[in-house]
Amino acid sequence: MELRLTEADAGSFDRVYGMDAVLKNFKGCPHLEITLFRYGYKKEELTALVGKNLVGAPDPDVPPAVLQGATEERGLLYILENFTREEVDQFIAYAGERYGDQIEELIVAPLDIPVPLGTGPLAAIPVTRDSGFICFDKALDYPLPFAVRAYFDFTLQDKLAQDHV
Repeated sequence: MELRLTEADAGSFDRVYGMDAVLKNFKGCPHLEITLFRYGYKKEELTALVGKNLVGAPDPDVPPAVLQGATEERGLLYILENFTREEVDQFIAYAGERYGDQIEELIVAPLDIPVPLGTGPLAAIPVTRDSGFICFDKALDYPLPFAVRAYFDFTLQDKLAQDHV
């Protein structure tokens, strides 16, 4: 498992790390890119983020129709799905030990804060025939004190493969 880790600036917001991975093969799909996220939050965590200017203006390239229903709370829920540096270290150790032969690459990088208005939580994406979630926290003897899930989309993977041709 190759690890690519970009450190956050000193003094930045603590729940700032996003994680992506490339799986060698998942359900017959080679080199599948997944986005990992921390699943679940406490209401107090959400309340503590309100008013800290962590959600900014919408991305100017996003059409206004797409932003219908966009709220600061949805942006904050997305932020709560990201990881602290300590959680990143714990997951890296766990993933290396348990899934190291199945993960080609683990990419860890800090978020750009504030996140644009219109950003929402991955956990809210509906499951389809071609997309869904990997529930690492449901694995037998899962040792971490926080739940980790991953979103995958086979149709996006097909598009990425076509773009590289």
